[in-house]
Amino acid sequence: MNTLDTYRQISERELARRFARFLEELTEHLLRSAPAPAQGQVSRTRVTDAIGILQIHQRGMLASFLMQYRSLHDNLTPPEAELNQWWDVLDESGMLDLVDLHAFESYLAVDRLAHVGEDLHRIGMEALQIRVAALVQVDPLKLRLPEHVAQLARLLQLVLEEYRVPPQPTQRIYDFFTKHFIRNLDSLYRELNDILEQAGIRPDLEGEILAAGSLLRKADKRPERSRQRTQAPIEPGTGGAIVDNRPQQLYASVVNALNFKREAEQPPQHEGAVLDTQKLISALGELQRQSRAPQMAEQHTNVADLLVGQTPELSGNTVISADNRNQLEMIDSLFQTIRSKLDVSGELQPILSTLQIPLARLALTEPQFFLQPDHPARTLVDKLATLGSSANFPNRMLESKVADVVAAIVRDYDRDSSVFETALKSVEQLSHQQSHAHARNIDRVVKTQEGKEKLRRAREAVEDAVRQCLPPGQIPHVLQDLVDQGWRDLMVLTHVKQGINSEEWEEQLRTLQLLATWLFEQLHGEVSEDQCVERSLEAEPFIDLIEQQISSALPGNVSIQGVLQELRSVLAGDSPVEVCEHTGDANLPDEPEPTREERLEKTRRLRRWMQRVESLGIGMWLNYRDKSGLKHRIQLAWISEDRERFLFVNDRGQKVAEFNKVQLARQLGRGAQPPAPADRLSVVDQSMYNTLEHVQRTLSFARNHDPLTRLINRDTFFEQVDRALRHAHAHHSQHAVLMLNIDSFGLVNDIYDRISGDQVLLEFSRLLAQLHGRKTSSARLEQDSFAILLVDGDTEQAQALAEQVRSDIASGSVDIDGEKVSFTVSVGIAPVQDYSPDVESVMANAQAAVNQAKQLGRNCTHLYQPSEATVHTLRSEHRKSRQALEDALSSERFMLRAQPIVKTAMGAQSPDTRHYELLLAVRDKNGNLSSPQSFITSAERHGIMTMVDRWVVREAFVWINSLIEAQKVVPSVAINLSGASVTDDAFLDFLFEQISEFGVGTNRLCFEITETGTISNLVKAADFVRAFRNIGCKFSIDDFGTSLASHNYLRELPVDYVKIDGSFITGIDHDNNDYAMARSINDLAHFLGQETIAESVENESIIKTLQEIGVDYLQGWGIGRPKPLAEVTMDLSSIEK
Repeated sequence: MNTLDTYRQISERELARRFARFLEELTEHLLRSAPAPAQGQVSRTRVTDAIGILQIHQRGMLASFLMQYRSLHDNLTPPEAELNQWWDVLDESGMLDLVDLHAFESYLAVDRLAHVGEDLHRIGMEALQIRVAALVQVDPLKLRLPEHVAQLARLLQLVLEEYRVPPQPTQRIYDFFTKHFIRNLDSLYRELNDILEQAGIRPDLEGEILAAGSLLRKADKRPERSRQRTQAPIEPGTGGAIVDNRPQQLYASVVNALNFKREAEQPPQHEGAVLDTQKLISALGELQRQSRAPQMAEQHTNVADLLVGQTPELSGNTVISADNRNQLEMIDSLFQTIRSKLDVSGELQPILSTLQIPLARLALTEPQFFLQPDHPARTLVDKLATLGSSANFPNRMLESKVADVVAAIVRDYDRDSSVFETALKSVEQLSHQQSHAHARNIDRVVKTQEGKEKLRRAREAVEDAVRQCLPPGQIPHVLQDLVDQGWRDLMVLTHVKQGINSEEWEEQLRTLQLLATWLFEQLHGEVSEDQCVERSLEAEPFIDLIEQQISSALPGNVSIQGVLQELRSVLAGDSPVEVCEHTGDANLPDEPEPTREERLEKTRRLRRWMQRVESLGIGMWLNYRDKSGLKHRIQLAWISEDRERFLFVNDRGQKVAEFNKVQLARQLGRGAQPPAPADRLSVVDQSMYNTLEHVQRTLSFARNHDPLTRLINRDTFFEQVDRALRHAHAHHSQHAVLMLNIDSFGLVNDIYDRISGDQVLLEFSRLLAQLHGRKTSSARLEQDSFAILLVDGDTEQAQALAEQVRSDIASGSVDIDGEKVSFTVSVGIAPVQDYSPDVESVMANAQAAVNQAKQLGRNCTHLYQPSEATVHTLRSEHRKSRQALEDALSSERFMLRAQPIVKTAMGAQSPDTRHYELLLAVRDKNGNLSSPQSFITSAERHGIMTMVDRWVVREAFVWINSLIEAQKVVPSVAINLSGASVTDDAFLDFLFEQISEFGVGTNRLCFEITETGTISNLVKAADFVRAFRNIGCKFSIDDFGTSLASHNYLRELPVDYVKIDGSFITGIDHDNNDYAMARSINDLAHFLGQETIAESVENESIIKTLQEIGVDYLQGWGIGRPKPLAEVTMDLSSIEK
C-alpha cells in the first residue's frame, strides 16, 4: 500500500468513527434539550422530527457522509471555482439562489463553523494541505483538502439537506458539531501529518509555518469566481502583509517620507560637490575593514555621520546626494528597529550592529535590496532577528555561531551579494536546528504536562473509588492503613498504565470493594459462623494475591507487610476490627462544585474573555507587553481535556506560563492578543513602516500643536475637554479646566520686542510642559492665554494646582538681553461636572474666572462656583435633554440614507455602485432633512451612543431583509459604530444576535468605527473587530488622522479599510499640508495591506489628486449624494430568475 492510500484509509476510518459517535451523541443531546411546547422559537415538533430522522437514518447518514468524503478524495484538484464549495450557495449577485431565511442561517452557521475550525487547527490543516499537495504533486493552493474543516462542515450540511432535517434545530446541530467534532480534530491532523512526515514529506513543516506565520498566503479564501461575481467595489485587505503588486509604490512612499523628514527636522545642507556613489561605497569599505568598525557602528546610529566623522577627505565641501542619504537612512532605521522595537537579546544586539556598514554598502550597490522580499540579505536579517529573540538566550553556542556568520560578512563582503547567500545558508541551518529544538522542546513540555495530567486524573479517580468504599465516620483501621500504605499507589499506577477500562483496574476496584464489605460486616457483627469460616479459608490466598500485586508494582514497599499481617489476623477472627475516624468529604465544601456556567456568572466582567478562551487553539500565538513596554510573544502548546488549563511556551519551546481558564481570560483582558497587522511585517518592512509612521506623527503633531510653544493647540484642547465632559456625564466624575493669562504681557512686547515676547512664552510653556502627566495636559489657546486640563480632580485639587502654577511662575524669571524679567499670571478655574452642559460653557466659565482674578488685582487664582439654583437648573435640563434624545429615537424623526462609495479608477463616472455607507438623518418640525451632528454630539455627551447604534443596526438590517424579500441584489453596506459601542460587551452580544436573527450575509457588512477618541479600551476594541471579522464582516477606521493617537489604532485594530478624514481632502488639490497628510495616511494603510477611502470628494480636481496619491475608493457629493433607502432600493437590480 502506498503512502497516499495509507493516508486516505486511516483518514476515512477515523472520520467514520468520529462522525458515527457524533450522530449518537447528537441524538442524546437533542433528546435532553428538547424544549417544552411553549418554550423558544424552535417548536418541539421540529426538534422531535429531527430526533426521529437521526434515530432511523443514522447509518444512512454516516454512509452519505462517507460517500461525499470519498468523492472529495477522488477529485483533489477540482476547477478553481469549486475549491471552496460552501460559497456555491451564492449566485452571480452574491446573494443566495433561494431567497430563504433558513438557507441564510444555514450558510451563516457553516461559515462561522469553518472560521472557528480554521482558528483552532490552522497549523495542522495548513501542514496537511502542503504535505498532501506535495504527495500528489500539485500546487497547495489548488488542492481541495477533504479533511479541511470547511469541507467537513459542508459535508454535514449536505447530509442534513439530503435527509431533510428540519431547518429550525440545525443551528443547535452546527453548534454541537463545532464543540464535539471540530474541536477534537487536533489528534486526527497530528496522526495524518505524522504518516506523511514519516514518509519523508516536508519534515519539520510545522516549525516553518510557525516561524513564517503562514506558508499559504491567500488574501481571500473565496474562489476568484465568487469574488468577481459579487461585484462589490470594496474587497478585503490582505490581512497584514505588504501588497505584492505595489512594492515600487511603497518604496517610493518611504523615500518621500525620508525627504519630508529631513526637510522638517534638519537645516538645509551647505552647497558643495556631491559625493560620487562609488567613492561613498569605497569609503564605507575602508571603514568596514577597520578593526574598530564594530564598536563604532554600535556607538553611532547614523551611518552618514559616522562616515563623515571617520573619513577626513569627506568633510569640507562635499555632500551626500539625497538618493544615497535615503539609502543610508533606511539602513539606520532598520537597525534602530532591531535595537528598540524588536525583542532581540542584549547579547546579540552588539553582534548584529556590526552588519550596519556592510548593509549600507549593499543598499548603495543594490538599491533593490529594499524592493525584493526574497533578497538573501533581507531574508538573512529576518532570520537573524528571529534567532536573536531574548527567549533563545543566554546561549553561548548560538551566540558564537551567529557571531561567526556576521564576522564572515564583515570580513568578506565587497560588493558581491553572494556573501549574503552563503551566510544565509548557515543561518538557515541554525534556524532549522532552532525549529527542531523548538518542536522537540514543545513535545517534551507537552508530554510532561500530559503525564502530570494523566497522573492527576488517576489520583482523582482513585480518590473517588476510595471515597465510595470508605464513607465518612468510623471505618476499619486496617482498611485505611492498606489504602494509605500501598493500595492507593497501586491503583494510581494501574490507572496511568492500563487505564480505567482495563481488567487490572476493575480487579483492583473489586478487591477494595470486597475488603470493605467484609470488614464492615465483621465490624457490625453481621457475619454468621459459617461465613466467618468460609472467609477465613478465602482470606489467606486473597491476601497473598494482594501482596503479590503490591510487591510486583511497588517492589520497594516494605511497610505493607505489617498491614497485611494484621489483615490476616482480623479476617481469620483472631483479632477484633479496630476502628478509626474517617473524615471522608469533611474537607470538601458542603455545596456541590459550581458548574462552569455558574462560575462564568460570578465572573460576568470576564464573560467576553472567557468566550475568547474557548476559541483558542493549540499553536496560536499571543503578544503581550512587559512593564517596560517591550512586546513579547507566547505560544499555546497544550490544553487540558476539560479546557480548564492552558500551557504556553516561548520562542524556544520552553514552558513560560500555565493558566486556568479565569487567569487566561484576565490576561486576554489585560492585552494579551493575537498578532496585529504590523506584527506580521518583516524586519525590513517594519523599519520602513516606522519611517512612514514617523512622518504621519510629525504631520499630526504639527496639526494638533502650537508651532511656537509645542503645546497642544486650542482645537485639540477643546476635544480633550469634550472627552472629559463625556466621562463626567457617564461616570459622575469630576475634572477641571484651569485658564491662565499672563499679566500685562503687552508690556513685554512694548518694552522689548516680539522676539523677547516669544521667549517669555517659551519659558512659560516649558513650565507648563513639566506638569504633563497622566492627569494633566496643557495648551496654548491664543496669544498669552494658556489652559490646563486636570482629569479626575475635584475643586480642591484644582485650586491647589492653580496656586502651585501661580507661585512657581511668580518666583521665576526670564533672561532678556541680560536682564532678569519676572512676570505673573491670573488663573481661572472651571469645574467639569456631570451637570456641565457643553465645552463652550466650561470654557466660558473659565474665562469669567480669569477676568475675575484680574479684577482682584492679578497674580491670583479664582474658582468659578455656580449657585445652587444654577446647578439645580442645569441638572434638570440635563435630565430633560437625555429624555428628549431617548424619545427622539423612538419617534419618526430619524431615517437612514445611503451614500455611494466607488473605486478611484471609476472616479466620477457614476457607475452602478454596489457599496453604500448608511448615514443618519434628522427631520425637523417641517419634515425637512438636516444634519444629525448636534444630536450625535449630545448623544455622546449623555453616553447613549450605543442606543443610537442599536437603532441604526436594526434599521439597516430591516432594510437588507426587505431587499432579500423583494429579491433585490443586496449591496455591500457600511454601518457606523461609535467608539463607545465597540468596547461595550452588551452591544457585542446584541450585534451577534441581530446578525443571526436577520440572517444578513456577513460578507456584505462593513462596520465603520467613528469617534475613535471615545474608545476607552483598545484591547476590547481590537477583540470586537476580530470577533466580527472572523464571521466575514469587514471594518474601517473612520475620520483617520484627526486624533493624536490615530497611528495606535492603525497598528492595533485589524481593519480592512482606512477612511481619510474629509478635513484633509477638501483642500488637497491646493494645500500642501493636506496633501502630505493624506498621502502619509494612504502610505501607512497600504503598507499594512489595508485599503483607503477618501471622504468629502467634491470635484474633479480632488479626484485627480487622489488618483495621483493612489487612494483606493472615493466618497462625497462629487461622487454621489445621500439618498433615502427607498430610492436606493428602486435603483438596485433584481435577481435574475
